[in-house]
Amino acid sequence: MLGKKGVYLLIILISSIILASCVGYIEISQLAIVTVTGIDLVGEKVLLTNEVIVPTDASGQKNDKGSSALYTQHEGDTIFEAIRNATLTFDRKLLYSHNEIIIFGEELAKRGIGQYINFFLYDNEPRESTFMLVAKDAKAYEVMGINEGLSSTFGMYLEQLIRNHKYTSKTRSLNISEYIKYFYQRKTPVLGVVQVKEKRIINPEDTLKGLNHRDVLDVEGGAVFYKDSLIGYYSGEEMIGFNFLVDEIKNSIIEFEVPDQLVDNDNKYAATKGKYTVLEIKDSKTKNTLEIKDGKPNLIIDVKLRGVIGEDSKGLDLRYLNVLKATEEACSNRIKDIIRKTMDKAQKDLKVDTFGIDTLFHSKYPKEWKEISNDWESIFTEISYDINVETYIVRTGLLDMPTNVEKGENNAK
Repeated sequence: MLGKKGVYLLIILISSIILASCVGYIEISQLAIVTVTGIDLVGEKVLLTNEVIVPTDASGQKNDKGSSALYTQHEGDTIFEAIRNATLTFDRKLLYSHNEIIIFGEELAKRGIGQYINFFLYDNEPRESTFMLVAKDAKAYEVMGINEGLSSTFGMYLEQLIRNHKYTSKTRSLNISEYIKYFYQRKTPVLGVVQVKEKRIINPEDTLKGLNHRDVLDVEGGAVFYKDSLIGYYSGEEMIGFNFLVDEIKNSIIEFEVPDQLVDNDNKYAATKGKYTVLEIKDSKTKNTLEIKDGKPNLIIDVKLRGVIGEDSKGLDLRYLNVLKATEEACSNRIKDIIRKTMDKAQKDLKVDTFGIDTLFHSKYPKEWKEISNDWESIFTEISYDINVETYIVRTGLLDMPTNVEKGENNAK
C-alpha cells in the first residue's frame, strides 16, 4: 500500500499531467492578429473593418502579400456575428487580444456607440486599454490604411499619433475603461478624433506618377458625446482649453503675443521683428471650485503652470524682470482666452457639461443637488465663472538676449 508520501506524489503527478494539458487551444498559425477595428453601419447592419498583421516567416521575410498588414470587412447584426462571419470568407479566426484602437464612423457615433462597446467588455480577448476614436466627417473604413509615418502599419502610425497628444494638448487619448468612467460620472465623454487631410507633394517620384497630393491622418480636435451619442466637436484650440479645465495638460506649448510696448521703439533690429512668443509647459495644475453666488452657481478656475521659453520672435529681452513678468502675464491672458473660448462652446453651442462641474456641485452641495440635478443641463449653460491663471517662466533658453536685436541697443522699459 502507498503511504501518505506516496499518495501525495501520485496526486502531484496526476495534477501536473492534467494541468499541463491544453484544452480547446488554437495554434497561432490559425489566428489573425487584429490591431485596429473600424465600426460602421450599412443600413441596420454592423460593418467591421479590421487591420490584420501579415505574419513573417522564420527569416523575417513577409509572405507573398508584400505588405505588413491587410484589411478585412464583414457584416452582421451584432459585433460578435460580424466577427464570426469573417470565417466564411477569411482563412483565419480573428484574434482581438492585441487590438489597440477602435474607430467609430461618424454616422454610427451620432446614433450611439453604447451597444457596440458591450462586446469589447463582455469578451475575454479585447483589452480595456484599447483607444477609442471617431472618424470625423467620414466612415471608419475611409480613414483606415493610410500611413504617412515611419511606422510599418497604419495601426502603429495612428497609435503613435494618439500617444503624441501630450505635446500639443490639441487632442486627447481615451481608452475603453476611461470612457466607462467618464460615461457614468459625467455623461459627456470627449473622445479623440481622426480625419483625413491632404498634404503637399514633396517626393519627386509622386510628381512623376501624376499625384498632386497625398493623404495624411490628423488627430486634432475632440468628439463630444452626450450619454453615448456624438453631438459635436471641439477644435484643436478648444481642446487645449478642455485639457486645462479637466487638469490633463502635459508637455504642450502655448503661443501668445506680448504687447508692443515691451519692446523699445528705439531698438535697432538686426533681423525682422516677429509677432509670437512660445512657452513650453513643464507642469500644470488646475483646481476648480464651485460656490453659490447670489443664489446661482459660480465656477472658479485656478490654473498654475511653469514653463520655459521655447521661441521668441518679438525681440524681448527677458533678462529684465519687468519684461519677464509682463511676458508671464501675456501668457496667462492667452490661456484665459483659450479657456473662455472652450467654456463658451460648451455653454452656448454644445449645451453640455463636459468638465465634471456637476460632480463638484454634488460633492459640495448635496442637498441643493437633489433639487436641481434633473435640470443641470439648462443650469450649466447659465453658470458664471472666474478664471485665474498664474504663469511662471523658469528658464528663458540658452541665449541671454534676442538675436534679432543689435547688441547694446535693447533698452528694456
